[in-house]
Amino acid sequence: MKKLIMPVLLLLGIVGAGAGYYMFYYAPMHGSIFDMYVTFGPKPAEEKNVDPQVNQAQMDIQNPDIMDYYVDEATLPVRSKPDVNAFIEGSMYRGDQVHLLEKKHGWGRITEYFVYQENQPATAQWIPLDGLVTKKPEISADERRKTLLGYIDKSDDIGKYQETFIKTTDQLLQQQRCKPDDFMETGGWVRSVNFSKEDVYFVYCGGMKRINKIYLNAQNATVFGPDDAKP
Repeated sequence: MKKLIMPVLLLLGIVGAGAGYYMFYYAPMHGSIFDMYVTFGPKPAEEKNVDPQVNQAQMDIQNPDIMDYYVDEATLPVRSKPDVNAFIEGSMYRGDQVHLLEKKHGWGRITEYFVYQENQPATAQWIPLDGLVTKKPEISADERRKTLLGYIDKSDDIGKYQETFIKTTDQLLQQQRCKPDDFMETGGWVRSVNFSKEDVYFVYCGGMKRINKIYLNAQNATVFGPDDAKP
């Protein structure tokens, strides 16, 4: 009888060891058709489809040796300190190239520190790193048009001269005579009351003085300055 019991116990021990290995080691690591990992261990992490370019960009941003980037947001606010609630001092736009002087807690410093008022702490300009990429973004013609229209969508007579306004705005930006903020300040082109016989509009670029005024004759798409104006 004892001889019969010993093989049975040995067989049960082998089966129990195999079951224990499966439930407590194999199933938690590999999953199971019986979903044993739900009870006995964590479910293996699922692989996610990650855009390799986005993933690479994030790694580059974290790399302390890389300091040259491009803006990948339509409008990226420039703040007085690395804080989402800090004062907005300006904006950068998609495709703009930027060199960082420092990286700190998800922010990049783009200017030197400067003391604006005596006995006040020095401040600098900062932009969020998550709005940057290492490769210049490709902007389609439709995207460019939509962006430009967003700068000037409040222009006087926009329905009549939309195409002329968009084309001229793009030219002035490409020539760096104007910045997007110049157009956004007034919502676009403003009808001039000094020209009664022609449809002439203006925008201020780089300041609000007379010398900063740029005129556009929308009827013939001619751009001219204040000294060339002949009402």
